[in-house]
Amino acid sequence: MSVPDRDAMTLDLALSTFEVEPDHWELVQQVARRAGLISFEVKASYIKAERVDGMHPLHITRRGIEWFSSQAEALSACGLPEQVWSKTNRAGTVNWGVHFPKAARPMREESSAVDDSPGTVATVTPQRAQGARRAVPAARPEPRDHGVCEVCWQARTASAVCGCSE
Repeated sequence: MSVPDRDAMTLDLALSTFEVEPDHWELVQQVARRAGLISFEVKASYIKAERVDGMHPLHITRRGIEWFSSQAEALSACGLPEQVWSKTNRAGTVNWGVHFPKAARPMREESSAVDDSPGTVATVTPQRAQGARRAVPAARPEPRDHGVCEVCWQARTASAVCGCSE
């Protein structure tokens, strides 16, 4: 077990510095308590959160928290089964994470030619938020096997190149 540095950044300071939306702070604080997070360091694209048990640090991003070692760990830390996800990296390691819940935002409305005279009904047309399209997940290409170099035993790329370039 490692002990946090006396000058270590607090969770609130890290969340503020990294500009995580305040709506998500409560969930991050809950995960920090349940996962035993002890120190925080703001990186360029995430907050590195060290664990008391020495497991892989969690990464707090603007979209969620990742690098849980299992689905059960992610679920027990957040308590939101519909927000838990997983992905497999190139090395075959499964990375579990938690998406931040979407905040309910008021729909912007634009009124069109409203007649304020008595007896008329005003028409209001709801407008989509700019850039708010339904995202369709892109299909991932299947990994291809391009062979292994007999000299350095590294996997070859699609252009038949390896680490020793023979």
